[in-house]
Amino acid sequence: MALSRFFAAVAACVIVASTPVLANEVQEINQQFRKGDLTGALESANRYLAKNPKDAQARFLKGLILADQGKTNDAITVFTGLTEDYPELPEPYNNLAVLYASQSKYEAAKNALEMAIRTHPSYATAHENLGDIYAKMASLAYDKALALDSKNATAQTKLALIQDMIQGQPRKPAAAKPAAGAPKPVSKPAVAEATPATPASANPAPTGNAVEATITRWAQAWSARDADAYLAAYASNFAADGMSRGNWEAQRRARITAPKSIDVKISDLKIDQQGDTASATFRQTYRSDRLSSTVTKTLKLALQNGEWRIVGETSK
Repeated sequence: MALSRFFAAVAACVIVASTPVLANEVQEINQQFRKGDLTGALESANRYLAKNPKDAQARFLKGLILADQGKTNDAITVFTGLTEDYPELPEPYNNLAVLYASQSKYEAAKNALEMAIRTHPSYATAHENLGDIYAKMASLAYDKALALDSKNATAQTKLALIQDMIQGQPRKPAAAKPAAGAPKPVSKPAVAEATPATPASANPAPTGNAVEATITRWAQAWSARDADAYLAAYASNFAADGMSRGNWEAQRRARITAPKSIDVKISDLKIDQQGDTASATFRQTYRSDRLSSTVTKTLKLALQNGEWRIVGETSK
């Protein structure tokens, strides 16, 4: 089960450093984190917090880094401390809920989300996540009911509906009418199917549709945790954040295969094509069992041997 929108500190823009100098230091830590240098980012965060132990933004970043490293209990400690020192901020509560849910501690997740809503009643993300938690808890309750009475048809129907909703897959219409008051399944929107490329002509004229299809396949490979297909979308001359190609591929492969589940969606896609080069800007929503984030991403692509390949990548 993956809750939505595990917020990044800088993107949330709710916690600010006290001076421009300190803000720059925190931004540098954030850049290390975004580039995937988790060890370096954590070391920088610890050094900074040794001098500025109350800095909320740096503490928030440290929690994100620890969560990305799979150090869930340590991340929980950091976010718990933030809720104690800054009880008016809803984001730490939301992130606690994500972490508790990853440990199947649904009651604790529910309590954290209720606190987020109490501090910020219009916090839509917390309301959505609380709905997910209630759905999961209902699923467990129906499972228990069926364990006690395997012939309970009403519980079977309700459990199927809840499971479809959690998995984001609409049920096929059944012959029997669902029981009155049963929750309706909610369908999770999927990334659009790739548009088949038209056969190349003697004078190929690449189109925005082909660029869009390339980006769609890239997002689908990422969601499927298919590291080979994901890496194949990148050109051999891709600018790999100053790393060697081998180190960059190893880092990306580890970050794709480590989570148990990944869901990447793209929206608001805008493509600017100039001959055999193109620039694509879109909103990217990433969810995994470890974290979630939403960024604006720009991909630079080039046509190489009749195929579009990614040659540059930035996000903000």
